[in-house]
Amino acid sequence: MQLRSASRDSIIELLIRNLSAKAYLVFFLVLFAPFFPFRVAAQELPPGDQSAQEIVANLCTGRVVIGVAKDGIVVATLEDPIEPQTRPPMIVSIGDERVAVLLGAADWWLPDQNRELARLDQELPTLPPPEGMGASRPRLQTGYNEGGGSEAIGIENLADSLRARLAVIADHIHGSLNLSEDQPLLQMIVADYAPNYGPEVWLVQYFVEQEPEQGDYWQTRILQPKYDQLWPPEKGQARGLVEVSYPDEISIANLIHTGDTRLAQSISAAPGMREVSASILDGDIEKLNAVDLAAFLRTALGAVAAPKARMIEAEVNKIRGVGWFIEPPVEPQVAGTEQTRPAGAPSLRSPTKPNGPGGLWK
Repeated sequence: MQLRSASRDSIIELLIRNLSAKAYLVFFLVLFAPFFPFRVAAQELPPGDQSAQEIVANLCTGRVVIGVAKDGIVVATLEDPIEPQTRPPMIVSIGDERVAVLLGAADWWLPDQNRELARLDQELPTLPPPEGMGASRPRLQTGYNEGGGSEAIGIENLADSLRARLAVIADHIHGSLNLSEDQPLLQMIVADYAPNYGPEVWLVQYFVEQEPEQGDYWQTRILQPKYDQLWPPEKGQARGLVEVSYPDEISIANLIHTGDTRLAQSISAAPGMREVSASILDGDIEKLNAVDLAAFLRTALGAVAAPKARMIEAEVNKIRGVGWFIEPPVEPQVAGTEQTRPAGAPSLRSPTKPNGPGGLWK
């Protein structure tokens, strides 16, 4: 059964009605904070089944803005701190020539066992190859010339490996998520240079399907990933910024077009940013160098950032590979460990400081 949308009130009523006494207090504490339907799922057990338990997902929320410059692909993310446990969209280096960004439910906890079930951004670079991939899975439709097909296979393998990991997580989800049919559980944006093809950006989305069993006990299944190529654009389309946000927000490009005062003031105050902005709006983004484009994205995102929102910025350089303008937050906890979350610490994330133009190359 594909999930359908539900109002906030109906979701609250459904989840409270289905909560066990053990989970009620935990859920009550987060219920009236800004939340998504799958923030907490805890269901009554079928008769004789003691395996179901509470599971908590911390979300990567905010903006992802990507610009393809003449010498590199700049990827910037800005956190939308809708609740204390949210994290910025995490940029992950996949080898030396590719980055991926995760949006949505990327950090999973089992509170009853006081342990982390999955930290997908930390696991993504080393996820094992998927087993038993069928011929019926979606295939990437690309314009690759000879030699570029291996890159498409690489993206598909990465997407399938992530789906396999999500399937393990789904085995722990037995409450109704109340996701609408067009709302993914997780999104991954991939940016790289394909041999004999050039820069490319892909959006990979993971949707779920749920079937009710006894009472309010559900089985959750991760569907095949959905692929959309965001760069290069189709012939005749503008060659500007690539933007994805979760939850949906007005794009930076549209804010500039409509004369948003925050952006207008910040761009005017920063040397050289008016010229960069004009090149982007005129569709000449590929004439810019990556350092100038990165400075512009920091200026633009800083103008719309919420207080204490964290930013990450990386570049996939044609020659030097992946480097950082702003490194990801330092994460002291390893995914899947049995370590205990410290009392009174709703988030284990600490901010990072910008490294400045030019990047910190590894």
